[in-house]
Amino acid sequence: MKYRQEIDGLRAIAVMGVILYHVGLKSISAGYAGVDVFFVISGFLIGGIIFRERQKGSFSYRVFYARRARRILPALFTLILFSMLAGWLTMMPNTLRYFGGAAMSTLLFISNIWFFQVIDYFNPAALKDPLIHTWSLAVEEQFYFFVPLLFGLLWRFGTKALFWIFASLAVLSLGTAILTNTDSPMAAFYLIHTRAWELFAGVLAALVFPKLTVSERTSGWLANLGLLLILGGLGLIPAHVPWPGGWTIIPVTGTALVLLFGQAPSLARSILTLRPLTIIGLISYSAYLWHQPVISFLDISGYPLSGWPQTAATVIAILAASWLSWRYIEQPFRSGSTLSKGTARGSLIVAGLLIAAFSIGGHVTKGYPDRMPPEVHEILAFKDSQPPTYMQCIAVRKTVSDMDMSKRCIHGADVTPSIAVWGDSHAALLSQPLGTALSAHNLALRELTLSSCQPIPNLLNYGQTRAAKCEQYNTDVLEYLLATPTLKTIILHATWGSYISNTDSYSWTGELLVDDFYAYPSNKSPLMPDEARKDAIATELSATIKALRASGKSVILVQTTPTPGFLPPAYYGKKLWNGEALDQDIGFAQTLYSQSSMDVHEYLFDIANAAGATVYDPQKQFCQNGICYVMKNGELLYFDAGHPSLAGLALMVPPLAGIVISIAEKHSD
Repeated sequence: MKYRQEIDGLRAIAVMGVILYHVGLKSISAGYAGVDVFFVISGFLIGGIIFRERQKGSFSYRVFYARRARRILPALFTLILFSMLAGWLTMMPNTLRYFGGAAMSTLLFISNIWFFQVIDYFNPAALKDPLIHTWSLAVEEQFYFFVPLLFGLLWRFGTKALFWIFASLAVLSLGTAILTNTDSPMAAFYLIHTRAWELFAGVLAALVFPKLTVSERTSGWLANLGLLLILGGLGLIPAHVPWPGGWTIIPVTGTALVLLFGQAPSLARSILTLRPLTIIGLISYSAYLWHQPVISFLDISGYPLSGWPQTAATVIAILAASWLSWRYIEQPFRSGSTLSKGTARGSLIVAGLLIAAFSIGGHVTKGYPDRMPPEVHEILAFKDSQPPTYMQCIAVRKTVSDMDMSKRCIHGADVTPSIAVWGDSHAALLSQPLGTALSAHNLALRELTLSSCQPIPNLLNYGQTRAAKCEQYNTDVLEYLLATPTLKTIILHATWGSYISNTDSYSWTGELLVDDFYAYPSNKSPLMPDEARKDAIATELSATIKALRASGKSVILVQTTPTPGFLPPAYYGKKLWNGEALDQDIGFAQTLYSQSSMDVHEYLFDIANAAGATVYDPQKQFCQNGICYVMKNGELLYFDAGHPSLAGLALMVPPLAGIVISIAEKHSD
């Protein structure tokens, strides 16, 4: 197939959509759809190559995969090696150890599986991962592993059979994506079985392309429509829609239309063949590779993108680095004009071995901790400052089915528990220290906690894997509590704002925290109006409290602790590593907390108070005289962005224990 400038124009739009989305340009609400455009283009080009070579009888698996290696590996390996060096200089040990795992999985083209297991792509934390974007390369290479084999197996049955089998597989893949993207959104996003349809769309376009007999006028209109669908998809698709899914059909269809009809004279072709676009298209692979590490390491180094001058300079730097990568790495390996086959092959083998050795060494040493002085490790140790039963007693959605509530963990005195703690991981952290405090008064509590699950029945959490497990669990807990008269005091605790709010906010260090996780009624749409959603949550919470009260129980609602929104151990460990001294007490203006949290606090207080619950707000223990502390007396009060450490729990528990003891005494009268 002769060179088509408009395809490079398509590549430019795809890569710039991704880059602008990742640098925070809000008008590109679905810039990540640029990856879907890339998938269709790749399917079209690679599918077309295999098809034409099969027709000529010249297809060779060895040549095919060697060509893919020359195209993909040189720039990718260079990127990973650069990121390894940057990570060595800037990353905390646990982060560098994790980075090594990502690097190894990228080397093996299974990084989509790695990231599926460890991170939500739409979580702001994903932007700090230098290699998260390699998930798409893994999907492509997995697809290109089995598609040539399918061509080989099905070729004897003819082109028509080939087309319809591929079309059936595409429909099956799309259907799977739509059916699973609500309950398992990250599996749908990252894994090959829900992404294959986009690549198959390109392959199908390649199969029909040689037989097209459409007039130039009609082709032009179809190409224009295709470009409109792509641009409209990137800019107008609502944020937070399930992806991939029905909405993804828009940019995929648009890309297929441009690939099929873009050669005809049209406005679309005139735009896509503009010189600036075709230049960016030529360097688009390197641009895609380099944009994520540049953004990530700026953030890791303490210079997150803020303001258009810095953002614009960063985009320009990314494109400049991409041109250098294309000119001096991609081109020599692809053309073979300046590198012999032996030199090219040897350098790739050495690079691969270096990456593997670094990754394995990082895992064995737990992130090369000897790079740092002892005082840094003392601060970093706070990331493990958790009650000893925390991980043992908290349930997870993967294994929560049919759990016997009467066998859940008990904390406190060796007596029948009269208190239950119901909630998410914050409630789980609270349970054992509270039980210990109550044991002196011959009281015990039963822990009924589930990770990332608010203690309110009939709600689902948008964007949560196995969300239905949370809904079922809460129904089971409420039934158990109502049927267990010995449990007389029920404590409800969660990081409430995570479920109630659907508004972006800022960490105490000024970092934007994008909110894409929230609760909604299980019988409603997650896209329902926000005020109606909050009213529904209020109704469910009120009904839960009233049901417990009607059965003779007392209810205590524990407000969320102040949430710094950044990782204090890593943040202050980095400061120490850079030679900065730390004060014994470190805090931030209380207004930073109040601005993002008081609406939820008041909302919860009004609901709980009206329903007859007692409200405990730990804010007074963490915030005094207009300051909310993250460190007191040299001890960090948080082990991550929101969970209190043992030192934080030591502040929080005594006042709550006093409330519980007072209520227990009333029950005993």
